[in-house]
Order: sequence, then C-alpha cells, then structure tokens
Amino acid sequence: MTGTDAVDTATQEWAAACPRLDVSPGEVLARVQRLAQLIEEAQSRRLRRRPGMVVNNLGDFDVLRALRRAGPPYALTPTRLREAMLVSGAGLSGRLKRLEREGWIARTASPDDGRSSLVSLTPEGVADLDRDLEGHYAFESDLLRALDVEGRDRLAGDLRALLLDLESRQSRP
Repeated sequence: MTGTDAVDTATQEWAAACPRLDVSPGEVLARVQRLAQLIEEAQSRRLRRRPGMVVNNLGDFDVLRALRRAGPPYALTPTRLREAMLVSGAGLSGRLKRLEREGWIARTASPDDGRSSLVSLTPEGVADLDRDLEGHYAFESDLLRALDVEGRDRLAGDLRALLLDLESRQSRP
C-alpha cells in the first residue's frame, strides 16, 4: 500500500521550514502514536458492540485478559494484576470496583497473605470471555491486514526492541 499520510505532509513542511532539522524520529513516533489512537478507538468500538456482558473500555478488557491468561483459578493479587496488564495500571481500584459490580470479578481475602486481596474472574466472566476470544483475536488480526506474516513478525521484533530500551531507561534513577 502506498500513499501519503499526515506524517509525510508534516515532514515535508518541516523540510521547507527548517531544512537542517532532522525530524526523521518524528516520522516513526508520530505514526506509532496515531496507530495507537486508531487501534484503541477500533477496539473500544468493538468492545461496546460485543455480545454478552458489558466491557466499558480497553483498560477493563485488559484486566479481564490478564486474569484469564493467568490460568485456573483465574486469580491474581492487585499487585500482580497491575504487573500483568499490558496497558497502564492507573485507576486499577476503580476498574476493579466496576468489574465487580458488573459481575466480571470477585474479590476475596488472599489465603496466603491476610493483608492482601485476590481478584478472580467469576465463572460467568470466564465463560463470556471464552465465547469471544477467537473473535477478538480475529478482529486484531484484521487490524493488521496490511502486513503479511513476515512483516508482522519484523514489526513486532522492532517494537519489542524499542519497548525494552525505553522500559530499561524508565527504571534507571
């Protein structure tokens, strides 16, 4: 697929306005940011339209996926859940309250540590997720339809390298 996107236009404008300025990093970062925005919007639309129990947003769905992939009994402490999430763990307490109210999860005292709780998917939550997992990942595959398998693998590897580098810099003092 060829064409010109808004980033190409901005790059050309920068070249005209400030010819000595290297804006090439922005070509990558702006596209990653725009892709993230478009992907999140598409996923949120799908979540609102999916059959079954209500999922309010991508962050809530991330909580549910983290619990489901933890395997039986589909339970994690809030600390471990935050670590397992792929999106920001910000606002986890509010998410858990909402998901509990909507019947997705149950919170109980941890049998290993009385000071901690355990967040578990309810049986109804597991069943609802399982009915939709194949459809969800088919939807994600469709979002990437412009890439062949090799292109997807290459992009995943390149993004992994960037993510690992940025995460290691975040953990430095």
